[in-house]
Amino acid sequence: MKNRFSRSSYYKKRFFGYAGICIFAGILAASLFFALPLLHSPKASEEKSPALPAVKQTEESFDIVPVATGSEDKFLILINWDNPSSGERPGDLVRQEDVFGEEVVLVNGEGSIQIDAAEAAQEMFLAATAQGIGPFQITTAYRSVEYQEELFQKRKKQDPSYGEDPKNYPVKVLPGKFSEHTTGLALDILSVSYSQADDGFADTAEGKWLLEHAHEFGFILRYPKEKEHITGVIYEPWHYRYVGKEAAKEIWEQGICLEEYLQK
Repeated sequence: MKNRFSRSSYYKKRFFGYAGICIFAGILAASLFFALPLLHSPKASEEKSPALPAVKQTEESFDIVPVATGSEDKFLILINWDNPSSGERPGDLVRQEDVFGEEVVLVNGEGSIQIDAAEAAQEMFLAATAQGIGPFQITTAYRSVEYQEELFQKRKKQDPSYGEDPKNYPVKVLPGKFSEHTTGLALDILSVSYSQADDGFADTAEGKWLLEHAHEFGFILRYPKEKEHITGVIYEPWHYRYVGKEAAKEIWEQGICLEEYLQK
């Protein structure tokens, strides 16, 4: 029986075997050659791993300082029984302790105040100190709507009819959205020697000085005597409101309240 194996057939098989391997290897190499640049190209990377959006950093409201507009009209906000506030916390509040120093005593240094009103009040207190008046005391400035409403509801529990007819029976505490403390522009100012929020403050050296000079710094006595039927609030010689120097001067000279000034 003849051996079917022969040298020529062996080499033929080896040739075609090697050739097949070489062809396969060539095809594989060519595929990798064209594929690798695509895998490392920016386009392929973006499609597989899109860039994540940057995380927006936020700040607390009291850290936001507004850009000056050069106009005092923005301070002529009327908040009263007929004009409620939006209820939103203003974005231009700062901590009292970040503005004031030894020129005034703070009942709550972590409490907030509108930045323009704070700077004007600081100037006012420094001027009073230079004249030997004071020290003054800020008992409160900004109040949230929620906190103001709590104060009002406490009064309502004592007197269920409280606030029902404010023009004839003016109040001392207004409901949440009807208090201008929610703007941060109103300050309750007393003194270290007289810290009671009542009519007696008007007879102190500090009370008299404020009545005479507060307008020079942009503040008005917000709830004056004989205007209760307009404001719906009792006479409050301790409650001052920042409106800007121009408006404050006109209101003081004319002896009117903010409602009358804005309705002219």
